[in-house]
Amino acid sequence: MSRYKALVVGALGLVGRSVVEHLETLDDWEAVGVSRRKRDSGGPSPFLSVDLRDRSACNEAFGSLRDVTHLVYAALYEAPHLVAGWSDPQHAAINLEMIRNVVEVLDEASPGLRHITVLQGTKAYGVHQGPSKTPAKESDPRYLPPNFYYAQEDFLRERQRSKSWVWSALRPQLVCGFALGSPNNGIAALGVFAEICREMGVPLRCPAGATRILEATDARLLARAVVWAGTTPACANESYNITNGDVFVWADLWPQFAEFFGLELGPPHPISLLSVMADKGPVWERIMARHGLQYGYEELVTSWEFADMIFASGSHPSLGHGATTESILVSTIKARRHGFHDCIDTAEMFLEWLTEYQRRGALPG
Repeated sequence: MSRYKALVVGALGLVGRSVVEHLETLDDWEAVGVSRRKRDSGGPSPFLSVDLRDRSACNEAFGSLRDVTHLVYAALYEAPHLVAGWSDPQHAAINLEMIRNVVEVLDEASPGLRHITVLQGTKAYGVHQGPSKTPAKESDPRYLPPNFYYAQEDFLRERQRSKSWVWSALRPQLVCGFALGSPNNGIAALGVFAEICREMGVPLRCPAGATRILEATDARLLARAVVWAGTTPACANESYNITNGDVFVWADLWPQFAEFFGLELGPPHPISLLSVMADKGPVWERIMARHGLQYGYEELVTSWEFADMIFASGSHPSLGHGATTESILVSTIKARRHGFHDCIDTAEMFLEWLTEYQRRGALPG
């Protein structure tokens, strides 16, 4: 019998999918996946399809779970206008409603609940509003709301009074993993962009204009951090920045991307992918038909706006593509001091995930 049982909410996203897959490799863990969408692939863990905004559906799905020890909350609502939505009070309210519906039901149903992990990010440091302090630290004061990270954390602090469970918040940078229908999927955007360049017979040009130093977080590494935070007493009621442990500049990685895809490397060309890729759906349909791919254009890249954020437009939503912006760096000293020392080479990570997208039939092999 397993020692721990985790309810992983948002199990089809970049983080939740990797958490479930990681827990399935551990002898002392069980996982139950939760997502609004139906499961898109097989796996040994049970799976629940639940609309987290529907309280009655949450009562029905989670009210009978008596033996959950850990909740990993990686679900996320994003507004249709992605970047603008991050500063919208309604965005914060909906994300608060979702976690409330899960925690309040599970808290009553599972008396052995020990730990809740929530996923945050650098919006906790105001990067969606403008340049942040370098490096950002967990002890930095909050920025002006609305911010759903703050709302969710305040709810957990209030709810845990007189409770035996604790919580931890993990703050990654540019999470890289496999997911469908995720608006924050940089790997899928990179792969689709490159394959469309190949199909149209043009060189692969880096769309990033600013030379910024950045960080990323492999979803597999983040999954290991979830286990660490959930089983380490020092992590109780604490927040942690989690990154791969190195830094990168987009333009410096573009030669290896061109080699991976077998494309001619062109000079950097700052562009708005939101604009340039708007009419490329039919091109992707030709690629799908030729290579027998499984997933459509908008399944892989639901938001080129996010791609503009990470490749070109920087941290501030009002900046145009190619604008010069501050580097976005966080300190991971706190996590190291508390015992999490895992790391991965970011350049290698990008190629590993692109290969995984090929393996799963999302990109041509």
